[in-house]
Amino acid sequence: MEYFETQIQSLLNLDDKAARRMDRLISDLTQKVGFEKQEILEFLSFSALEEVKELELNYDWKLFEKKLLKKLKGN
Repeated sequence: MEYFETQIQSLLNLDDKAARRMDRLISDLTQKVGFEKQEILEFLSFSALEEVKELELNYDWKLFEKKLLKKLKGN
């Protein structure tokens, strides 16, 4: 695993597979909102804990991305 994936795993308490997938999702979000990967990870760990917990329960990555994108854009 890469360093950033390890950060994701430790901050969000995800397994290896989910951490890699979250890394890809965060990379996609950087293109859509213009934030750096580290900024999005910090946002996730402080301001989107409810969405992360919901993801753990339903494992619906599309819904998670939609909710997160809406939160990041402030809509």
